[in-house]
Amino acid sequence: MIQFYHLPKTLDKEILTEVITHFVELSKASIIRLVYNFVSGEELLQMNKTHLQHNYETDILTFDYGSTTQIEAEVYISCKAIQEALARFRQTTENESVRLIAHGLFHCLGQKDKTLAEKMEMKALEEAFIKTFHVKQEQNV
Repeated sequence: MIQFYHLPKTLDKEILTEVITHFVELSKASIIRLVYNFVSGEELLQMNKTHLQHNYETDILTFDYGSTTQIEAEVYISCKAIQEALARFRQTTENESVRLIAHGLFHCLGQKDKTLAEKMEMKALEEAFIKTFHVKQEQNV
């Protein structure tokens, strides 16, 4: 079961569900429950303080209750961070939202992003996810 709360209007949840499922199946995993919540920057900051004792803003928090083969997680994405990425990285709302959705998923599948090599691998996975999203979107037009 995949759920989205406060998903940006520019995103098609059926296509996102297809792409998420595609990457989960490629990883030989299954989804028990995966919930994406788009929240305010202030709300995510408070969650970061409360749950991780981090006193700084972040773009995403992933609470992973499953394993790399059985995904059960809640992902919180900052709407403020998406808006800031529009100007800073010249990104679209759609691409930045999809990138963060992918980022949370890949963490659930065991991908790390602490070292430079891990960050580069995560970026490549995110880009593959975004491309797949756009291909499926074009097929549905």
